[in-house]
Amino acid sequence: MHFVKLVHSILAAILVLVLASPAWAAKGYARPELLIETDELAKIMSQPNVRVIDAVDPGTYQRAHIPGAVNIFYQVLANLKSRKENGFPASPQDAEKVFGDAGIDNSTPVVVYDGGEGPIASALWFALDFFGHKNVKVLNGGFRKWVKEGRAVTQDAPQVEKKKFTAAPQPQKVVTSEAVKKRDQKTVLADARSFKEFIGQDVVPGASRGGHIPGAVHLEWTQIGDKLETFKSADEIKKVLEKKGITKDTKAITYCQIGFGRSTMLELGMRLVGYDSSRLYSGSWEDWSADSRLPLEK
Repeated sequence: MHFVKLVHSILAAILVLVLASPAWAAKGYARPELLIETDELAKIMSQPNVRVIDAVDPGTYQRAHIPGAVNIFYQVLANLKSRKENGFPASPQDAEKVFGDAGIDNSTPVVVYDGGEGPIASALWFALDFFGHKNVKVLNGGFRKWVKEGRAVTQDAPQVEKKKFTAAPQPQKVVTSEAVKKRDQKTVLADARSFKEFIGQDVVPGASRGGHIPGAVHLEWTQIGDKLETFKSADEIKKVLEKKGITKDTKAITYCQIGFGRSTMLELGMRLVGYDSSRLYSGSWEDWSADSRLPLEK
């Protein structure tokens, strides 16, 4: 058993090196290992220690997905009670069950994908990263790029062996409404929702009121997304961020509607370009708008 674990650890280390593709050098990312290209996934997906996760809703997953992919709908790890209390996207116990049931332990190399847009995959990336997983990547271009390249798809759900995942929460990566209220003037609060949501014209399900948190800047997640690939180049992302007052040394807080999707897309984008001073307000507008005592702007 010890030998098997050792072999798996060595294979995981090799994968980290192999997947740092020169293709990402052209994009200029500081953290290229956070993404994986479709051709790279095709080379490793059949390896038994690699777990591919489709983060979309079960109905979409059942219609077609990448062979061998397991479905974890990202919203199963978006617990409002937990997000309000301590900023955790879900309880450690829930995370351990969801990831363990999907055949993920703490050393499993994980590739997460969605339709290619990015927010849904970024949510699971954030959850895994938050709970201490050190080897998770997002498929660049997701399912749309995979299909466009003529790669195989299936409707078959794989049978996976459950594993033991031990959650190691990193609370420094999230904040609650209290921290948002007490933030200093140098901290940029970025709202990743649509402009109509930002100005209160659209009030989506789950929001108790329309508008935005006072002092927030509007930074819609689509501004860092690409048409086929999930993210724009590092230079393009940096330009978008700098226009909103965010640089490498800027403290930032991101939020969206449920704090799990559009805001985590911003978190991943910033991490890609080496901006590590951002935190997620995981309660987001769902939490803030529900408290009538808290102010808003439109």
